[in-house]
Amino acid sequence: MGRVVDAARAAAADISRSGDGIISVDLPRGAAFTDEVAVSTSSRLQVLSGGQPCRVLMRLKGVASISRMARSMLGRQTNASAIALVGESPVDRVIANFVLGAEPSECPVRYFDSEPQALEWLERDNAA
Repeated sequence: MGRVVDAARAAAADISRSGDGIISVDLPRGAAFTDEVAVSTSSRLQVLSGGQPCRVLMRLKGVASISRMARSMLGRQTNASAIALVGESPVDRVIANFVLGAEPSECPVRYFDSEPQALEWLERDNAA
């Protein structure tokens, strides 16, 4: 029963675009990043980016797990010019390392413990 609740919470991930063109993806704490959530997130990124390359800030803070397909889809985001993964705990870092090691990525992907550092990297080194 807990997994169903986690998947439903994850499906409600908050995705928004800022004035500087960075798309933020916030996954709820304790949620599972499932295959279904990955497909939904990818579709929403495509819509928000207008099909153009975009920079993505993904907050993994407190995510319970990430599926193999979700890891693979993150690395194959064809409309992402760069993806900064942000976490705050050793578990977040482990989950991010699974993403980073899943498959060769279509774009630069890095993990950060600090959101300001992640934003600086996206803005300085990966202007879309």
